[in-house]
Amino acid sequence: MRQPFRTGVAAAVLSASIACSGGSDTAPSQLNSASSNQATISVAVRPSPITAMRCAPQCSGASGSSSFTFAADMTIDMLDSASVGATVNSIALTGTADGKTFSPVTISSDDIKQLAGSNHVDAHATLSLPVSVAYNTPSGNANLNVSISVQATDDRGNQVTATGQVSVS
Repeated sequence: MRQPFRTGVAAAVLSASIACSGGSDTAPSQLNSASSNQATISVAVRPSPITAMRCAPQCSGASGSSSFTFAADMTIDMLDSASVGATVNSIALTGTADGKTFSPVTISSDDIKQLAGSNHVDAHATLSLPVSVAYNTPSGNANLNVSISVQATDDRGNQVTATGQVSVS
């Protein structure tokens, strides 16, 4: 049986068998070379590591139709270290647990605006996004790895991708 992986920002919840409460820092990851012509985005997650919370009673999914055993809260920080800002178009969260990879959950630019107040990262600044995820794992343990992929368009029209990862236990 496939278990959902849900992620949410603030009030939203991911329905893809991963956590709903907790955060974890990872080393920033940069996929674009630093250049004055293009934004350079790095991704970090805090706190680190994330400790899942057991839901009692179970946590509801975004639609309210599913229930989840674990929850984790985190903040995804997107830093532009170049002299060019960027608009975050989407963030994809992909959970992996017990050898199973769940379908990605995508946070849209509208969701990012609602949760963070903006979807724009100014030059040499950080945009922080609070995210809550609710999940189940095949084994029933809280252990979950979450891969994060940020898609953005910098203020000069360049497409920018940055990644990060966090573990939940």
